[in-house]
Amino acid sequence: MSYIFKSIMTVLILAIVSACGHEKGGEIQTLVPPSSKNTPTINKDVDPPTKNEKPPATQASFSLPDGYQIVEASTFTFAIPNSWHVEQGSGKDAFSFQKNGEQIGETEILGWFDSETWKNFKPNHAEQTDFKERNDLLAIKNKDVHLYKIQLTHTKPAADKDPEWKYKETRWYVSVKEDGRSYGFYFNSEKIDENVMETILSSFRLKKTK
Repeated sequence: MSYIFKSIMTVLILAIVSACGHEKGGEIQTLVPPSSKNTPTINKDVDPPTKNEKPPATQASFSLPDGYQIVEASTFTFAIPNSWHVEQGSGKDAFSFQKNGEQIGETEILGWFDSETWKNFKPNHAEQTDFKERNDLLAIKNKDVHLYKIQLTHTKPAADKDPEWKYKETRWYVSVKEDGRSYGFYFNSEKIDENVMETILSSFRLKKTK
């Protein structure tokens, strides 16, 4: 009887141990995420960087003034009075203007300059009597461009046979920094009215605006 009791107790103890072992083995273990020590933190609230882009260059559409004719260059267009005769100059996109057989003006393209660096382009034997910025006549927007009006009085060297000779000239420059150019229009100040010059410059259009 005692032997039977011991056997039963042994079986019960083994059953209890086995059951405990199964419960432990069946526990749900929580997975621990890998260390984020080397993982960069992403801040979702940060706005993407903005680009400081300038708006594209624009210019008013060309409209031919009454009594004027259009002049086409490879890089720009402008208008001159119908009574003027235009001829191709010696350089690219250079023109000369005549009225009644007399030359009254011309065009020339120089390197870019501003009010501070104009002195590097000022012609020799010329007295500068006025320098103004006239951006009110420009049709080009969103571009680093300026219009300068410069009054010059040309003279000849003292050693010349005609040292008293003088020529008064009004120069206009459309100076476009992005193009690295200054588009010059030169007029005989005593032969051409101011309003005619202004009409010509206000008609100036670039063929390409970057």
